[in-house]
Amino acid sequence: MKYSLLLAVLSSVLLLTACGQQPLTIRSTLEGDQYVRNNIESFTGETFNQLLSAEYPVDELDIEKLKNVISENEQTRYTRYNDELYRYNAAGNLLYYTKWSEEAGEYKLTALEFPE
Repeated sequence: MKYSLLLAVLSSVLLLTACGQQPLTIRSTLEGDQYVRNNIESFTGETFNQLLSAEYPVDELDIEKLKNVISENEQTRYTRYNDELYRYNAAGNLLYYTKWSEEAGEYKLTALEFPE
């Protein structure tokens, strides 16, 4: 009895651990933006690169700038047009622009821009 219980617990732990290794699949522009906003603090360059289109280069400065913009602006709103998303602060000033494109059934970030 104890052996089967131990085996069941170990199997559950292995299953849960393996699920954490599955890459994220973004299915829409808004889902991608929300995922970035919710997880930006834990992103590294490598993590962020998994969200990017192969043709879109991003550097560490963009990631840091996005982290700062998101952390400084908890209350935001957005406008979405097709696969483009414009994120504004509470006063209505543009914070950043993103474009997401579908590649092989998942959305990848193809543009990240900040107002000058």
